[in-house]
Amino acid sequence: MDEPQNAEPTADETGTEAAPSAPPSPDASDEVEQWRTKWETAARELEELRAERMTEQEKALVQAHADGRSAALSELAPALAEAEIRAQAATAGVSVQTEYLDLNRFLKDGRPDAEQVSAFIAKQAPARPNLPKLMGAGHHPGGAITGPTTMDPNELVDYINGKSNI
Repeated sequence: MDEPQNAEPTADETGTEAAPSAPPSPDASDEVEQWRTKWETAARELEELRAERMTEQEKALVQAHADGRSAALSELAPALAEAEIRAQAATAGVSVQTEYLDLNRFLKDGRPDAEQVSAFIAKQAPARPNLPKLMGAGHHPGGAITGPTTMDPNELVDYINGKSNI
C-alpha cells in the first residue's frame, strides 16, 4: 500500500533531515552562519579527498592548467591595468598618459586593483574646465546675446559656472 505523506520533514537514507520550506527569519542569522561554516568545511574536505585520489597524470594536468592560467594573466595583466586606468580617468574627466607608467604596480593578484587605480586618478590634476569662449570688449553686431551683457565680474563668474543670474 501507499505510504501516507507527512507534512513534516522526514529523514532520508543518510540520516539527515530535509530542510524546512519556510523562509528563514531574521533571527536565524546565527543558524545560517553555522550552516555556512559546515558547508565550507565539507567543501574543503571534499577538495582534499579529490586531491588525495588524483593520479600523477591528473595532478600534472591540474598543475599545467594553473601554470597556463598564470602565464596568460601575467601577459595580459598590464593591458588590463591600462584599460582600468583609462576607464577611470575618462569617468573622472582626467587625461592620463600611461606610456611611462609602471603598470605592474596597479596589479593585485594578477588583476587590476581598482582602489589603487582610483587613488592614482584622484592625485591627477583635474581636466581643463570647459569654459565658454568670450568675445571680449567692443561692438559685436548680429545674433542674439547669449553671454554676459556687461563685464561685471560677478556676472562673468556666474556665466562661466553655468548659473545665469541675468
